[in-house]
Amino acid sequence: MVMVSVLGLPADNAKNHQPTSSQSNKNRLYLAFYTKTYQWEPRVRYQTALLVTPKKPNPSLVQTWRYHVRDNFVEGLLRYEFEGIQTVNVDRRLVALVHVCKLDPEISGVGLSMLLKELEVDEEEGDIGAVYWVWKAIRHLVERGVISPLHLRPQKIWENGYQFAQAVEGREEGRVPTCDIYGTRQQSEVARP
Repeated sequence: MVMVSVLGLPADNAKNHQPTSSQSNKNRLYLAFYTKTYQWEPRVRYQTALLVTPKKPNPSLVQTWRYHVRDNFVEGLLRYEFEGIQTVNVDRRLVALVHVCKLDPEISGVGLSMLLKELEVDEEEGDIGAVYWVWKAIRHLVERGVISPLHLRPQKIWENGYQFAQAVEGREEGRVPTCDIYGTRQQSEVARP
């Protein structure tokens, strides 16, 4: 049996795949910072997720994929579990985005969900474990050849995004504040509802 990757290539060839499309309207991979409903861990102010969106997402459509570790009460106990779901393009809870990279058109939301589901969720770590999961997810996407190697470690990208989110939180803007992996503000393509 031949294993197939998220790109539709045999799994052993996916590792060597580099994004090649010059198409300008490719999906975007973002690191997203959301306001938290419950702050269980003082060190973790925001819920962090990876988002895949169209170039200019229409706020009224469901085209965005969100990948993260969410907290969930199961039989009265707080549990942490992976969630990869398609969702509305805009969420009022979004504080800030970090534009990580563009994705090749053949990369599917379902395929990424299956790939990221492979990563272990450490329930003992709680909210900080959800942050560690995002770091592992970015590394996993690079290792599997889904995205090109980045110039910064995932931890540093997250730290830059976290500082940017703190700086822009509470601002009333027509678009979700967005920065690059270095924390430098850039023009946002994601409208607020």
